[in-house]
Amino acid sequence: MIYHVRLFPTVSQAYVQGHRREAVLKNDLSQLILLQKLDTEIRQLRDEIDQLPRKQAELEESFAASVAEYLAFRNSLEAARTNHQDLEVRIEAEQQRHLKFKADLMKSTNEREYTTAVREIDIARKVISNLETETLKLMEQIEKCEAELAARTPDMEVRRVELDRQLGDLRTRVTNAEARVAELLGQRPDIYGSLSADARSDYDRLSRMKSGLALAEARNHSCLGCRMSLRPQVFNDIRRGEKVITCENCGRILYYNEPVVV
Repeated sequence: MIYHVRLFPTVSQAYVQGHRREAVLKNDLSQLILLQKLDTEIRQLRDEIDQLPRKQAELEESFAASVAEYLAFRNSLEAARTNHQDLEVRIEAEQQRHLKFKADLMKSTNEREYTTAVREIDIARKVISNLETETLKLMEQIEKCEAELAARTPDMEVRRVELDRQLGDLRTRVTNAEARVAELLGQRPDIYGSLSADARSDYDRLSRMKSGLALAEARNHSCLGCRMSLRPQVFNDIRRGEKVITCENCGRILYYNEPVVV
């Protein structure tokens, strides 16, 4: 009769198997931490890239508003100058009328002609006086506008140069961010592929549920993901890092960072 004897793992084999499981768990945990840092950086960079067009539009709109204000001010000055020229033409015309009626006065031969000439001379003087008053006001306005425009012109040039610099910085940030995203995406397959199947499954599931944050640091006996307290034994197990432990409240995978001694 032949007996089939089943061989049970020796103590040495059990130790090796346990050591291998521990090594896999430690590798998974360290790679999960690295993977989340990588994914978090990718997500932040993509958010920054998405926000940059809005920031560019805000800069351009702000400058456009300044330009519009500057042009409106300059147009106002040009309009005042045009009005001033028109007033000078009108004053010249009224002065000619005034001279004509003075000549008519000297040539008047009867009371009616004399009275008419005096009346027209008086009207012409009043019109000229009003026009000269308007001219003085316009000249004051023009002087103020010219001084203000002279002060604003260099500032507009400074703003234009600053806008070009800021837009250049934004374009550089986009280029650098896109290059960094491409670099990180190139690193991701190796990190993700080094995980066990269970670790990949847990990470993908938790990332979807927790807005990309599948892991949370355990610090001072608390989960930093949800701020809930951790039992002392659980915290100690997390510090040892011999198995994957999730937060009882938020479900994230917990890890511990040794404090940096300065």
